[in-house]
Amino acid sequence: MSKWFLLLEKEPLPAAINMARDEYLFNLCHERKMGFFRLYSWEPPTFSFGVSQKITRAVNLDFLTDNSSSYSYVRRITGGKTVLHHDEITYAVVSSESIFYQDHDLYKSYMLISRVLVDAFKSIGVDAYLSKGSPSHLSRSSNPCFSFPTPNELEINGKKIVGSAQKRDNQALLQHGSIPISMDYDLYAEGSHAKALLLKQKMTTLSEVSDKTREDLCQSLVDSFQSFVSTGLEEFDFEETEKQKIAEIGKKYNSKDWNFML
Repeated sequence: MSKWFLLLEKEPLPAAINMARDEYLFNLCHERKMGFFRLYSWEPPTFSFGVSQKITRAVNLDFLTDNSSSYSYVRRITGGKTVLHHDEITYAVVSSESIFYQDHDLYKSYMLISRVLVDAFKSIGVDAYLSKGSPSHLSRSSNPCFSFPTPNELEINGKKIVGSAQKRDNQALLQHGSIPISMDYDLYAEGSHAKALLLKQKMTTLSEVSDKTREDLCQSLVDSFQSFVSTGLEEFDFEETEKQKIAEIGKKYNSKDWNFML
């Protein structure tokens, strides 16, 4: 029988701990068949960028260094482009369950999770749909995540509202993504070598398309995911020994060896 766990994290966490928690759950899924659905947030506001990106192209290091007491940055273990995690919900799906592996590759598993997100938005009255993607040269650029959609990401009225990335091997997957409640477009642009006007034209946020709250969307996400896996979600919390292991993993995400490896 499938074993799925729910992590609803009320307090925002630093970038290194958020990424370490996702990685710890990913490692845990290699030990046995299980799955996790995690919702979380960040403090301070953080620019995360993809594992294969060159840091100097992904983020404005001069700006972030000058404002290091206010903002942070981190390299993810997933792909994708630069995201500003500020006023948002971050979701993570971490699993070794066969639902993502039976005749499903990265593309198909990505689409499965995106459909769950679409259902969650529709249930609160927001008409989200799957994108057909963008010209291929954009995916090869250093443009930030929300400046263009990739295939099967979510859009509303032609604007991107969820940015996701996945890490996958033959045993488990981790897909996490950002769902902005609101956006400081000037900050996102300044920290990612972008133009605020471009971001405003290409992306949107929950507060721009709906009067529903963060709590409304969180509950809808949980309900939609629970319906997708067709089983109850057991609440999960990290034990103290697990928090110690996560803290050790977190040292990587705070290190220059990791963040500046490209």
